[in-house]
Amino acid sequence: MIRHTARHNLLLKLIRTFLVFLILFPLSFANAHTGPQYRKPEPGEPVVEAILRGPGGGRAWIRYNGERFHALAGMRLDSEWRVEDIRRESVLFKRISNRSFVEMPISMPNKAPYHRDWSFIGLPTGLWEALELLTAGFGYHVVMHFQAGGGVTPFIHGTTLEKMLLKLMPRHHRFAFAGSVLLVLPVEAAGEPWTMILDRLKQRDPEEAAVRFQGLKKPGTLLARGDDIQQVLRQISLGGETPMQFPKDLHFPVYASFRQVPFCQILAKIVYLNQCFIIDRTDCLEIMPWPRQIQPMLSRTAPEFFRVGPQESQPGFVHTPPEQATFFSEERSWQPLAPPPMPPALPSAGRDSE
Repeated sequence: MIRHTARHNLLLKLIRTFLVFLILFPLSFANAHTGPQYRKPEPGEPVVEAILRGPGGGRAWIRYNGERFHALAGMRLDSEWRVEDIRRESVLFKRISNRSFVEMPISMPNKAPYHRDWSFIGLPTGLWEALELLTAGFGYHVVMHFQAGGGVTPFIHGTTLEKMLLKLMPRHHRFAFAGSVLLVLPVEAAGEPWTMILDRLKQRDPEEAAVRFQGLKKPGTLLARGDDIQQVLRQISLGGETPMQFPKDLHFPVYASFRQVPFCQILAKIVYLNQCFIIDRTDCLEIMPWPRQIQPMLSRTAPEFFRVGPQESQPGFVHTPPEQATFFSEERSWQPLAPPPMPPALPSAGRDSE
């Protein structure tokens, strides 16, 4: 009888322990990381628009709260959302408030085929947004003519930047490489063929302006997503410690991305690709549009000028100090970035998607 009672009590203890475990385990699991949740984005949550993925890593365009983010793994959109991982067709987010992970795929009508090299997929987007993502991923700088543009649909694969551009570039556009700088422009701009614009750029040695204005040799970082040329020239003037002047009526959007490049290179590439030119004056650099060279013969009045200098206050612009890692040598001849993860693209010789 005693043995039977002992066995009965042991059985009751085991049952109680099991019941307690069943009650506490779901509570502890609810407080832990729940793991990825596969679901469609709800209103107000981040939306993945495009993804570039390859051996060098991944980056994506993400729209959230009315803003577009050029996102990398580890980037926080705000205090609630963090980008954990960028995959070929989705982005894994971490939601800080409930410590959960949500994987948000790109909403595409067709599934992209698998590719072991670089892939660029997403929703229809603008040409500049595609160029910014591609050049950043492959390790290039880029300048796009202000009259270039158009919609593109990212759904391509490739092993080099040039091969991907040949599949992506809109009709009637051309591209070329100047070292590690990608140049994109329309076939014809303001009555000029694209070849004449590139020839004029090649004839100019950017380092000539740095002979007297030594500040232009300093490396700088600039990202312009349609900023007015006057704002961009003010930034270069401040960073390169060089006074400049330009006509008051000179206005056009600038699309360019440079990282730790000498200011003389940034200035020359932006100015000459956008059909302007530089006059080396005694006390400053003067930037003029190319057709304006015949203006004095057609009009009695010369254009009015703005003048900016290194001491001018530039609201909203913060000078970026040079990084510890130097990508360019101190020699007079400018050196491009270190080779990107994939083999560098060869000059395109003017080919595009046509």
